[in-house]
Amino acid sequence: MAFSGTYRGIRFRSLLELSLVRQLEDEGLVLGSTMLYEATRVPYGKTRKRTYVVDLTLPQTRTLVEVKPSSRVSGRRNVEKRRAAEAWCLENEWTYVIVTEREIRECGRLLTLKEASIIPGISWDGKAKRKIGRSKRRT
Repeated sequence: MAFSGTYRGIRFRSLLELSLVRQLEDEGLVLGSTMLYEATRVPYGKTRKRTYVVDLTLPQTRTLVEVKPSSRVSGRRNVEKRRAAEAWCLENEWTYVIVTEREIRECGRLLTLKEASIIPGISWDGKAKRKIGRSKRRT
């Protein structure tokens, strides 16, 4: 279940994205300046009329990062987006990386909703608020 909200004024669409952003912050990147959310758009598709918005852009290392559950990496549309992003990176001398829950666990910590709910600066969307509210009533 994807929980979304806003962190430091930047929208995130899942706990996977939030977990990676927090990990990169721990490594010294700053959300909004050295780590840009949904800032790079890559045309894709046979007619290149579709636009793929990459999750994170890291300008200092010239890296595009897509955060995706491992179960969705091989989906037809995601493979098409990945190929377009890899071609864009090759043309522009950048690197493209897909980060799944496996890499986040290996290199850092995959946040639970309970852990994320106490992080300052987060505003949750409705589904997450309801879930957090239910778990607080149980305790």
